Amino acid sequence: MLQREFRRRQVRECDRCYVQLPFLIDRADSDAANWELIIPQECARGCREILDEIVEEFSRSYDLVPEAR
Repeated sequence: MLQREFRRRQVRECDRCYVQLPFLIDRADSDAANWELIIPQECARGCREILDEIVEEFSRSYDLVPEAR
């Protein structure tokens, strides 16, 4: 979902940036997301800012489910 939303908003001229898979973390508090992802370095087309916005939006709505062992 993150990759699809990023590609939808990303400037078409950028073919360098992409979204890595999120990883599970311990929550800082009950309102915080239980996941993070590595944000790409700055690019001239503003991809980092777009991804920051997407992470902020998605982190309020989605949690990662730990794998069953």
